[in-house]
Amino acid sequence: MDVTRTEIDGVPVFWSKGAPGDDDHRAALVFRVGRADETLARGGLTHLVEHLALHAVGDSDYHHNGVVNAVTTMFVTHGEPAEIASFLTTVCESLCALPMDRLEAEKNILRTEAEGRDAGLQGQLLLWRYGAATYGLPAYDEHGLTALTPEDVQEWAARWFTKNNAALAIVGGPPPEGLTLPLPEGERRPVPEPTSALPRTPAYFNADVNGVALSAIVPRSSAARVYADVLGRRLHRVLRRDNALSYTTSVDFSSSTGDGVELLAFADGLAEVRPELAERFCGEIGRIAAEPVDAAELAEVVAARRARTGSDEARASQPMRRCLAELLGAPLLTTDEALAELDAVRPEDVQEVGRAVLDTALLMLPHGEEPQGARFAPAPTRSMVAVEGRVHTRAGDVQQGLIVGPEGATSLTGPIMATVRFDQCAAVFAWPDGARALIGLDGVTVGVEPNLWRSGTAAVAEIDRYAPAELVVRKPARPDDRIPSPGDGASSADPEETGKASPGVVAALFGLPGRIRSRRRRPAWRDEALAAALPKVRGGDLRAGLELLARTRDDAETRSLYMDGLTDAALGQAERLTRLYADDPDDPDLCLWLGATRVAEAWEARSAQRAEHVDAERFGRFWRLLALAGPPLYRAAELLPADPVPWDSLQWYGIGMQLGRDELDRIWRELTERDPSLYAGHVSRSQALCKKWWGSEAEVLDFAEATVAAAEPGDPVTAVLAVAHLEIGGEIGTWDDLNRYLARPSVHAALVAAADRWLAGDRPHPRNLEAHHFFGAVFYRAGDHDRARRHLSRVGRTSPPERAWGYAPDADRLLVQARRDVRAKREEPPH
Repeated sequence: MDVTRTEIDGVPVFWSKGAPGDDDHRAALVFRVGRADETLARGGLTHLVEHLALHAVGDSDYHHNGVVNAVTTMFVTHGEPAEIASFLTTVCESLCALPMDRLEAEKNILRTEAEGRDAGLQGQLLLWRYGAATYGLPAYDEHGLTALTPEDVQEWAARWFTKNNAALAIVGGPPPEGLTLPLPEGERRPVPEPTSALPRTPAYFNADVNGVALSAIVPRSSAARVYADVLGRRLHRVLRRDNALSYTTSVDFSSSTGDGVELLAFADGLAEVRPELAERFCGEIGRIAAEPVDAAELAEVVAARRARTGSDEARASQPMRRCLAELLGAPLLTTDEALAELDAVRPEDVQEVGRAVLDTALLMLPHGEEPQGARFAPAPTRSMVAVEGRVHTRAGDVQQGLIVGPEGATSLTGPIMATVRFDQCAAVFAWPDGARALIGLDGVTVGVEPNLWRSGTAAVAEIDRYAPAELVVRKPARPDDRIPSPGDGASSADPEETGKASPGVVAALFGLPGRIRSRRRRPAWRDEALAAALPKVRGGDLRAGLELLARTRDDAETRSLYMDGLTDAALGQAERLTRLYADDPDDPDLCLWLGATRVAEAWEARSAQRAEHVDAERFGRFWRLLALAGPPLYRAAELLPADPVPWDSLQWYGIGMQLGRDELDRIWRELTERDPSLYAGHVSRSQALCKKWWGSEAEVLDFAEATVAAAEPGDPVTAVLAVAHLEIGGEIGTWDDLNRYLARPSVHAALVAAADRWLAGDRPHPRNLEAHHFFGAVFYRAGDHDRARRHLSRVGRTSPPERAWGYAPDADRLLVQARRDVRAKREEPPH
């Protein structure tokens, strides 16, 4: 059964004689084009070409069919040599002149075929891994069928169905006499590079599945095939035979993706055993990656695989294998070479494949189940940033929000965002009644039912104005019972005007119950330029603030201080900043200021109360306002890549939008890569790590202690330890409990060391007065009046940062009392 390579009309042909006693001839004409080459908006082009080409064959007596996969389209047949020759020639001729009079009829047939198609668990894995592009497209319906024109179809056929992009496999004998393959000239098309909807792997997601499934990408190799056999045997033994947890276990290769192949493993199980099923399933996968397989087990698996590889059936498939290798650019091995490579597989090779499986794994678990340990990250179910645009609300549902603008659309359910940008959009579905659905390349969907939103028709008009025409898919009219009735006030103007908040200080910015508001106090900094600019900004002269901020691009600490002051001065003026931003979206200072101001106004709208005392309406408004802070802040970070200050504001954005620990950690890494000691950034990070947000007492304390250890003498960033202990002690109970906690010998000694490390150096810093406030507060509460005096004498009558005294019911009075009790001097020169 040696395979012979020849060529007919420029098409490579691979043929073999077939198995002894088998007189049937089989042939497959394969083109390197499939669903992965399409787009979601034009989905169905390849399948439509295949159907139209086969229509010309008619109702022949011999078997024939067409198959469209992710990267190939095959026309297959079996019969007598003359029948095969007639079929192949007819298909090629039809591809050059498709019967366009059959276009609408074949569209209907394809839609009928789709009714019975179920993407299944493999489709879900494809969608979650690749999104709505390339190898994820087989999970979607062929949405482009309705709008495809004869010109579209003929152009697609001319591009992809060419002699240079085809190969022919024949089993049963040489090519039939008189066979012609009249295909047009073209070029070989490489397989598409895989897209990804996963920020990282290994990852997992939950779905309605009656078991556990896993997909992974591994290199094409004999070791990978042996790995699949080893895993299949182990899953069957452990899950079915030994523990009776599963009836069906399977391990197979599902598709080719670029340079690799996708391995798919599955085990079913009853609801009551799924936790144990998931644990043992993952345990076997982890075990192969951690431990080389036993030599005896490997030998047994290789022997079984060797028997299959050398069988007549496997040898008969060699022409098709070589045909696919030709088109996909895969390694090409003869049967003898494949057997030799199998014999060379070592236990370490199988273990290496096991590591690749773990590194690229996507795990599907039933709802309510999570993988053990921290190896698997949850696959994203939300977007991290909204689009810039107008906010729409829904009558009667304060948790819902919709933002639509020139860049795309974002839907909000509480803090959960789903964003589709037009430049990352796979398709926009449009129904005659006005409904729209935007599908992102990452698979995220934003649906817009205009009847449910205030000013919903305006939102739809904005989408229609900016959505690229080639992405719009017109959908047929929906039945009346599928169209939502207009909600109360849905057609009225939205009462919530984006970017507006009443002026004032942002007590809620740090989630504490109070802030000192005394106008008699000076700010806790000394900067003449900032002091001169703030009254102008409060009076509406925003250009004065921009000019000031522009001078700080190379001084992160000063820029951070100025940003705090300018943000406070601009509260209530976000709408004016937004108008400036619309005219100049490439000004990094304006982007930063607008984003920070939106953050501050959002936290003010939330109120200063703790979460349990904030009603749903306030939270809804908080999230809608805060979502708008993301676009300008990320834009600021993009425009000035070395600037750490946008990443500090993004910490507060991430905390409020509940983006999760992974994203907050990423934001922190971005900040510290730009400035490892930014004072405000460390204070913000301590809040992200405290117990009430995304960490624990131990974690925030470890962070603060590490910050002190790494600080240079003279750096006030050591005050982050005071912030951490105020957070920890404040959760204990009463104010007396906080004082007793700070007076503990171990706590007090650590605070003394942190303060002394700072004071050991003498260097100017914009945040020195703030640090004195923090240390003065903790030492006063701890009863160490001598140390408190040293710090409180330096702060004079300046306003402290929120967390220094903000826990007290009357923080201003407590600060006055503290200065009196420790006999602080009126004011000493700042450290």
